[in-house]
Amino acid sequence: MNKEIIFHPYAVYKMEKRGITEVEVMQAINEPNSIAAGKSGRRIAQRIFGKHLLRVVFEEYQDHILVITAYPAKPERYLRR
Repeated sequence: MNKEIIFHPYAVYKMEKRGITEVEVMQAINEPNSIAAGKSGRRIAQRIFGKHLLRVVFEEYQDHILVITAYPAKPERYLRR
């Protein structure tokens, strides 16, 4: 995806609290291991970093992507082998 990535203030707050960088979020969106369907038409980009899975909840528009939140998770909880 080569659209502008915009971070919602809530996403910035949660990322800072969880120690997640903008670079990691952009990598997850641009090079995901998978993309899952979220609620209300949102999508969830999933990318493995080390032993953790980074999940990025976002909304996609014609000219940009709006990041809603991002959080670490256990890969076995969300990825099927």
